[in-house]
Amino acid sequence: MLRIRNGWYSLTGEIQTLEHAYFAANKIYAPSYISLESALAYYGWIPEGVFTLTSVTTLKTNAFDTPKGRFRYNTVKSALFFGYKILYIDGRGIKMAEPEKALLDFLYFHREVQTETDFDSHRFNLIQMHADVDMIKLSDYNALFDMPALTRRLSTFKHLLNHVESF
Repeated sequence: MLRIRNGWYSLTGEIQTLEHAYFAANKIYAPSYISLESALAYYGWIPEGVFTLTSVTTLKTNAFDTPKGRFRYNTVKSALFFGYKILYIDGRGIKMAEPEKALLDFLYFHREVQTETDFDSHRFNLIQMHADVDMIKLSDYNALFDMPALTRRLSTFKHLLNHVESF
């Protein structure tokens, strides 16, 4: 058995896929759901490989370096702990942010991303995002955050997505 974190162990070789790591991330620090860069990569919205598995939690912000990778958890208040779905992969239920919530979580925690140039530097796959994003859900979820600065950043992002329509 391989110790992942106090009280959590993996049978040797059990965490061999990204999906197994998602499941472990949900379990070793709960409640939590996969979000931010990890969810953005899952949806094909960013091109980079993600070396830290990122999640959102209502617990204290924390990170765990394990033999199977780095798990990072970012804190949100309970009112913002929503917008995830359960994916069933290999018979395991994995809590994953919905695409719209992953984007909002990203903007919430990356306050430095404000201009179109800032967005460009993250190399978002705008064509894929344009195809995937439910704009009504995105707006509804944004309203629940009730943060004018987040709304401004989201408006800049929507402006970028509107340019994709013209391609």
